[in-house]
Amino acid sequence: MGCRIRVLHIVTRLAVRGVPRHVLDMASGLDRERFEVEVLTGSIEKGEGDLSEQVRERGLVLHRVPSLQREIDLFRDIRAQRSIFQIVANGSYDIVHTHISKAGILGRLAARWAKVPVVLHTYHGLVDEVVSPSIKGEIFRFCERRAAGWSDALVAVSGHVARQWQDISVGMEGQYRVVPNGIDTDHFAGVEGLALAGDPTLVVVASLTREKGIDVLLRAMSSVIAEFPGSELYVVGDGPLRSSLEGLASELNLHSGVHFVGIQSDVRPYLAACDLVLLPSLREGFGLAAVEAMAVGRAVVASHTGGIPEVVIAGETGLLVPPGEDQALADAVISLLKNPERQREMARAGSIRAERNFSLGRALSSLQALYEELLATKRGQA
Repeated sequence: MGCRIRVLHIVTRLAVRGVPRHVLDMASGLDRERFEVEVLTGSIEKGEGDLSEQVRERGLVLHRVPSLQREIDLFRDIRAQRSIFQIVANGSYDIVHTHISKAGILGRLAARWAKVPVVLHTYHGLVDEVVSPSIKGEIFRFCERRAAGWSDALVAVSGHVARQWQDISVGMEGQYRVVPNGIDTDHFAGVEGLALAGDPTLVVVASLTREKGIDVLLRAMSSVIAEFPGSELYVVGDGPLRSSLEGLASELNLHSGVHFVGIQSDVRPYLAACDLVLLPSLREGFGLAAVEAMAVGRAVVASHTGGIPEVVIAGETGLLVPPGEDQALADAVISLLKNPERQREMARAGSIRAERNFSLGRALSSLQALYEELLATKRGQA
């Protein structure tokens, strides 16, 4: 194969969530004739699921650093830094590409110490720690600004995310490149749906965390069920708020119409079985679930926040509502359920948009071109 470009992706944890799934798709999708790719990751938190086995199944080398975790812990973080540096220093990598804040800071520092030719980081959104007005927030902002200085490029999954980080003085405008997430659209098209109870059926695919707005959706369901008594909602995903959300569904007397089905290895049958896909996020860097819904051929009702408006075209591939407003969300869902023809038109438009703008091939081509551009620049300078 000749001399391939050695790439190491570093991500804090390979949970069954949008960002790790994207990292895995990009790492495994790079041209094996040109790139030799490895992945480094840390500890999984309870209830998140684990994609590590998929790394091996896709033929990638996996490095596990147990001390690398999401929460701040000085002693564990020091151990993680040492372990990451040892792996990076011994790996003879041409490129280190980091994801998520903790892995991004520790990984880029290790790559700088090891004198890796090209270092870049992808911002998938704006994390709570960075925007916090606390001392902890100040520390994170300081670290992110320093880490940006160790980066040859800063990749953002949407224009909105790039602007967010620049607004808090992280990196320079010329460092940023927008590379939208991509999915294998052929893998999602023509999928057979499950036989789900409910008429109509609604699906949300999300981690059960505060920023995903599932509590807003549950409150909206009260109005939806009042209008469509046979409607049922399927919540695909898991997370720390599951028990409290199940309690809220019970308080709202929704328990018989809301199904928490947990983490699913394949979400496509759920998307293909429903009438509408919902994305009620309070904050969202990109909105990969919306792309997956459009690729399956479903209209989307989502929050007008973050990078979602760059994915879902309001009135064309779905409807957008103010984040956190349960009645506005309910009204949008009801309006589409009352108009099946409009649903179908949006579904067709969404399928076309997903294929044209958010295919995995398009994302991989952009990333590969960026890798080679940065590496050629460094070699030219040398």
